[in-house]
Amino acid sequence: MLRRLLATLALISSAIAAPTAAHAQPASAACTIHKVGTHYECVHPGAFCAKAAHNKYGYSATHKKYRCVKDGSRWRWKPTSTTPAPATKKCSRKYLPLPDPKCQPGAYNPAVTQGSIKTTICVSGWTKTVRPSTSYTNALKTKQIRQYGYRDTNKSHYEEDHLVPLELGGSPKSAKNLWPEPESGPSPAVSKDSVENKLKKAVCAGTVTLAAARHAIAKNWTTALAKLGL
Repeated sequence: MLRRLLATLALISSAIAAPTAAHAQPASAACTIHKVGTHYECVHPGAFCAKAAHNKYGYSATHKKYRCVKDGSRWRWKPTSTTPAPATKKCSRKYLPLPDPKCQPGAYNPAVTQGSIKTTICVSGWTKTVRPSTSYTNALKTKQIRQYGYRDTNKSHYEEDHLVPLELGGSPKSAKNLWPEPESGPSPAVSKDSVENKLKKAVCAGTVTLAAARHAIAKNWTTALAKLGL
C-alpha cells in the first residue's frame, strides 16, 4: 500500500515539474543564427550583424523577415517593413525638354579647343573614337531615369544624350553632360540632333566660335540656332 502511494506521488511530482522546465527553456533560446542558402535563420532583431550579412535578409525564430542594414556606424538586423528605401529622385523634370541645369549643366572634353577643332571634331568619324560604350550609357541611363522620377522606366523610350554634343567637344562620360532625353514629346531627342549638326558645321566653317556654340546649346538647345543667327 505504501509502495503504491509513493509511486503515485512520484508521478504527480514529475507531471508538475515537466511544464515548468519547458517554460524555463523556450524554443527560441536554442536558436542560433545560421546561413541557409542566401539568407539567414534565427536572426535576433536589433542585434549587430556580421560583415558577410550586410544587406542580406534573415528570419527570426518567429519567422519575421529582417534585413541587415547600416544603422549609424554599425550594421543591425532591422524589420524589412521599416527599412526606408533610398531616395533617388533628385532631378526636376520641370525644365523639359531641357535637363535640370543643377544635374546636367554640361561638361567639356579638354582635348577639344578652338585651336584643335581641325584635328578633332572637324575630322569625319572623330566622334566614334570618343563615344562611350552602350553598356556604360545604359547603366547611367537607368540610374538617371530614377533620379528624374520618370514613371516610364523603359530605357528604349529615352536617348542617353550629351547636352554638349561630342560634335562640339562635349565630355563623353561625365554625368553632368549625359541625361535621359525622352524620344517623344513636343521637342524629342531627334530634334536636338539636327541642331547639333548645324552648329558643328558652323563651327568648322568658322562662322561661329566653339565657345559660343557650346554656350548656346548648353543654355537652351531649342533656341541655340536663333541666338547665333543660324
